[in-house]
Amino acid sequence: MKRKMLLLTLAIPVILCQSAQAQTSSRLTAQSHYSSNGAIFSVNDSTAYIYSNGRGGDLNHQLKFDTATNWDYSGALGGFNDSFNYIQTFDVNNNLLSTITQYWSGTAWVNWTNVLNTYNSNNSIATKTWQNWGGATWVNSNQNAYGYNTAGQLYLIQNNIWNALTSAFSTANTESIFTYGSSGMVTSEIDETWNSGSSLYTYTDEILYTDSASEVLSVQYNTWNGAGWTNGNLTTNTYDASGDLLTTLYQTYNGSAWVNQTLMVYSNFTAAGSNLPQMQVNQVWDTTGTGSFDNVTQYTYAYNSFGQMTQSTGESWNPGVGWEFANGDPEAFYYYENYTPSATSVKNVVNNGGDVNIYPNPAQNVLNVELTWTAAQSATISLYDMSGRQINTLTTPMGTQFNGALSVGNLADGIYVIRIDGTQGQIVKQIVVAH
Repeated sequence: MKRKMLLLTLAIPVILCQSAQAQTSSRLTAQSHYSSNGAIFSVNDSTAYIYSNGRGGDLNHQLKFDTATNWDYSGALGGFNDSFNYIQTFDVNNNLLSTITQYWSGTAWVNWTNVLNTYNSNNSIATKTWQNWGGATWVNSNQNAYGYNTAGQLYLIQNNIWNALTSAFSTANTESIFTYGSSGMVTSEIDETWNSGSSLYTYTDEILYTDSASEVLSVQYNTWNGAGWTNGNLTTNTYDASGDLLTTLYQTYNGSAWVNQTLMVYSNFTAAGSNLPQMQVNQVWDTTGTGSFDNVTQYTYAYNSFGQMTQSTGESWNPGVGWEFANGDPEAFYYYENYTPSATSVKNVVNNGGDVNIYPNPAQNVLNVELTWTAAQSATISLYDMSGRQINTLTTPMGTQFNGALSVGNLADGIYVIRIDGTQGQIVKQIVVAH
């Protein structure tokens, strides 16, 4: 579940970036994940993203989709099965307002969690509120409140817990305080926990950053022992003259010295200064003998012309043999479509009580579509391949019911997406073609 949620979460390192990256004119429309059994890769799951005009996102930028649907694959259950559904809304400045996560009960999508955001006059996030579905309404859980200095830099995050008795958020449970250097990059983060007995904050963790020319050189995590900071772990990066990240070394402290743990080595960049490695080798420190780093996993990456990752493949190291695919090695594919970015919001299309039955799945020659809307409307039914290319389309008349068919006999075996755009709602489903 954590992996599925990863792309939908704005992590603190992203918030701390001092200069926002320019949005590309290519956006992520789908991704699929596979795992190896040592001989072949088998599909695990897939996710499709639907956007309003003007919004986008990818693996390195916030995904500003309207809806995203995740399917798990089970051969025993006949192919892809609904798993998670995500619905997002935005304000007129394209700031993300809410993200609803739903899970599939077997018969319908059921609300699970909701995240609400508010923004200040500079369009910087002011609060983030987490809610859980209570069966009839959303119930507050906790909230982050963000503070900024006069330079617009984030310097404070306070986490507040919802008190159902007072119907208000309690005094901050934890807080993080950030400081910055002359370069404008963050130099430290101090994490504290509220002590209700003393009505004071108590140190818990410290994160120290060093940088040079906008490059993060090291990140050190320390813990508070009641009297001072105790070294915890250290991540150190090295770069080439073009600014490409070459190595990431992870070490832990044994009480007297830093001890090597893992090393990631990046190489074969698409171009000097691109910071897009086509090869990554993960190694682990071998303490036997004089000590050395041993190969564990090798990843190869491919990118499109926008510098967006299109494929990631992992391969295991077999001592005495070399690199070879082993059980559990991962592979992922990422698919994109071009779009025109817009600074203004386009009204979101949200599900309006629609449902569709698509069969057979897998399909061989013809795909039957039985569409039902709660409110009468017309719609366009489109079939896309996983690169975002529209393969086939048909339109439906105004009404609450429609039965039709799409020809798939001339399509290659693989995964496809059915997108139904109604005048008041939208439905996305995934199908498989297998001849």
